[in-house]
Amino acid sequence: MRIKIKILACFSVLSLRLGAGVPDTLSIDFCLEEAVKNYPLIKQKNLLAESVKLKTDKLNTAYYPQIQANVQMTYQSDVTSIPALTPFMSPVEFDKDQYKFSLDINQIVWDGGITEIQKDLEVAVYDVDRSNLDAELYKIKERVNNLYFSILMAQQQERIVQNVADNLNEKMRSVSAASKNGMALQSDVDVLMAEIIRSEQQIIEAASGRLSALIMLGEFLNVELPLGTTLVVPQTPSDNPVFEDKRKEREVFDYQLKKIETQKQLIKHLLFPKFFVFGQIGYGKPGLNMLSNSFNDYYMAGAKLSWNLSALYQQKKDLKLFDIQKEIVNSQKEIFEKNLRIACQKEAGEIIKLSQLIEKDNEIIALREKIRRTASSKLDKGIISATEYVNELYAEKQARLNKEFHLIQLAMYKMNYLFHTGKL
Repeated sequence: MRIKIKILACFSVLSLRLGAGVPDTLSIDFCLEEAVKNYPLIKQKNLLAESVKLKTDKLNTAYYPQIQANVQMTYQSDVTSIPALTPFMSPVEFDKDQYKFSLDINQIVWDGGITEIQKDLEVAVYDVDRSNLDAELYKIKERVNNLYFSILMAQQQERIVQNVADNLNEKMRSVSAASKNGMALQSDVDVLMAEIIRSEQQIIEAASGRLSALIMLGEFLNVELPLGTTLVVPQTPSDNPVFEDKRKEREVFDYQLKKIETQKQLIKHLLFPKFFVFGQIGYGKPGLNMLSNSFNDYYMAGAKLSWNLSALYQQKKDLKLFDIQKEIVNSQKEIFEKNLRIACQKEAGEIIKLSQLIEKDNEIIALREKIRRTASSKLDKGIISATEYVNELYAEKQARLNKEFHLIQLAMYKMNYLFHTGKL
């Protein structure tokens, strides 16, 4: 227990400062949820939603009447004049200064469906951006998952090595007493002491590595985790994983294809005619009666059909470009799915292998425990040396450590499988 007391003393100030309000035991589900919730990227979700709403609202204004006020004053160097055609007629001359104050109103009746498709396109862009954001946030889970299991590894190693150190200390007291009575050699005491010191080094290394990983994990969780924080080995599904692709990247590809289809629809609708109605009210000199030299009010109203046939020039090329983009996205999707299946097959193979190794670990541990007990009895009777006993003790420790690591690795590969299939 001496080494554990020393380590706790080294980190006591840090632990007391960091541990306030933090649970002593953490689960993988809690860590994954908190990491995503506290990652700065999550703030962009609401911003994206707000942005697409503003853009669609802005597009809706295309249906509002377009109102324009105009003021115009001109002076002309020459104007039309009407000479006297008969002796009874006076020549008519128009003023060279003219004034016009008008209010124009244009109302679109049908724009060829362009505004609605532009709104659909904005939503499609939003879906692509949002799904990309979800995919990036999902990758945070992988980093947290790796950190979590590295801490678990260090945690288990520290626990097992501490158990060995306690066993060595107990045997040290027994051999030291035997040495004083001439029943054991001093070299046996020295061997045990050297192994105790080596165990202390291993515990320091494991504790230091665990603390570093806890600090990094705390950054993801936006909390400060003390050294005494314990992580629970996840309860994972059965050892026979079933492949089912629910990755966020699949949504990215699907939304990209939808966006391209919407862009193609927009290109096609650019060829559709647009129908407007318009009106104008004004006051000026002259008004609509160009033969008048006085100020008059006036108005006009009408309808207009506009058809931009020049869009035909590039339509074929634009549609072909979008078809190429679609093929590229489908190719990227196919590559992703292939790599995903390969990764999942690897994880599934590791799960089966580790399940079988753990069964063998149990058999090895039972045998090593039996051998170690026999060696302990022989050491007490002076039949074997301390070195031989230590060898058997470490063989049992290694067998237990192997099982612990295999259990954690099994849980890790199961979690990795869940990650790769998008089920975390």
